[in-house]
Amino acid sequence: MTAQDSCTECDGAENSIVHVDCVTHKYPDGTEGIHKMCFRVYPKEIVALCGPNGAGKSTLIEHLNGLMMPDVGRVRIFGKDIDKRNLSDIRKLVGLVFQDPDSQLFSPTVLEDVMFGPINLGLSPEEARKRAEWALGVVGMKETRKIPHYLSGGQKRLVAIAGILAMEPRILVADEPTGDLDPSNSRRVEEVLRSLKEEHGISVVIALHDMDMAARLADRICVVRDGGIVAEGRPEAILYDEALLASTGLEMPTVAKLFRQLGMDDGVAKRPLRIEELLPLIKKA
Repeated sequence: MTAQDSCTECDGAENSIVHVDCVTHKYPDGTEGIHKMCFRVYPKEIVALCGPNGAGKSTLIEHLNGLMMPDVGRVRIFGKDIDKRNLSDIRKLVGLVFQDPDSQLFSPTVLEDVMFGPINLGLSPEEARKRAEWALGVVGMKETRKIPHYLSGGQKRLVAIAGILAMEPRILVADEPTGDLDPSNSRRVEEVLRSLKEEHGISVVIALHDMDMAARLADRICVVRDGGIVAEGRPEAILYDEALLASTGLEMPTVAKLFRQLGMDDGVAKRPLRIEELLPLIKKA
């Protein structure tokens, strides 16, 4: 589905748990970070916001828990408009993991860092500890007594995710969650994000320009350019649209490029997006 110049096509809102309705946001210098943006999230899905740096991805996701407020339009979370009076309630529902994990880690130990959010929600230290230990178990972090500053980049990212999970959000939003990570830590973060949907029923929104990760992880792709969504749809449709991706400074994922270069993208019922989907097709060829 291609994007709209107006908001008349911002449909499907009745089933959504996030509805960004024709939102425009201007920065203090007058530039628009996003313009007439329409965006939705549905229960138990992973949505990838894909676009180049400066496209508006980070501006959009900071509207999802009220860190930024629209100049025009509205943002609804589970049917409630975000406003200054209900920010604390909204932030219990929507957890945001920043691109730089150091901005979220500041306590003396990993465990205390992850306990911080639940304690701020009014939980007792005992209940906060239980939540923190559960969340750290979800992300596979056992170094609870370590000083966050001494963790690796991947470990910091996992602790930052755990800190959000401990507040039991229903939606987790992550800005470039694997940026600057080595392949091993990237895979671990990816596995955690997938498990949030599949095992815990949490909807996930990720902003990224790693199209291979988008191919492996996303249920739906939204392509962002110049402050708006220019296309959205199933990954097999969006990620094989070479002209669309090129127009937004993105590349086809590796599996899609290889599939096309092998001359196999003709008459196939389902285009592969993961290597395990491609290999059987190659063997049959």
